[in-house]
Amino acid sequence: MENARSDSGPVSVDAVINSLRIQGIAFRGPFCTPGQRTVFVVESHILLESELAELWAQNKLDRDGIQEFAKRIKPPENHHYGD
Repeated sequence: MENARSDSGPVSVDAVINSLRIQGIAFRGPFCTPGQRTVFVVESHILLESELAELWAQNKLDRDGIQEFAKRIKPPENHHYGD
């Protein structure tokens, strides 16, 4: 897997996974999309590896940080796809 870059150097996916495990945050993955993007299911959110690495680098890889990030990317509740 690729490493994301932060100001202090590369962020390994192993560091991200370790952080989630230590905090007891439920996750599954990694999974690879048809477009070759690596994603994880973290609690009830689907996040890219790069998004998790970004949260880790910002010291926001915790339940509150993940939920806050997910709020910014969540589609509106009243939007119906396929209608």
